[in-house]
Amino acid sequence: MWQTLPGGRARHILLSMAALLRDELHIVVVECDNGIWEWEICRKGEPLPARMRDGPFGSEEVALAAAKSHSASF
Repeated sequence: MWQTLPGGRARHILLSMAALLRDELHIVVVECDNGIWEWEICRKGEPLPARMRDGPFGSEEVALAAAKSHSASF
């Protein structure tokens, strides 16, 4: 049997779960080859099962800036 939670309570639970997950997600910037850099979202130091990454970038600084602008969305 399903039980419906009041809107405020459901929102609180979702926000709490999002905060816990956010604390476990980290962006890692790595050099791939020949000065090519990428960033990837990891959980507890491991890539996610559905890998989330972006690149190539020409420098570590540019990859990190791109990762930071992306991380604002989660």
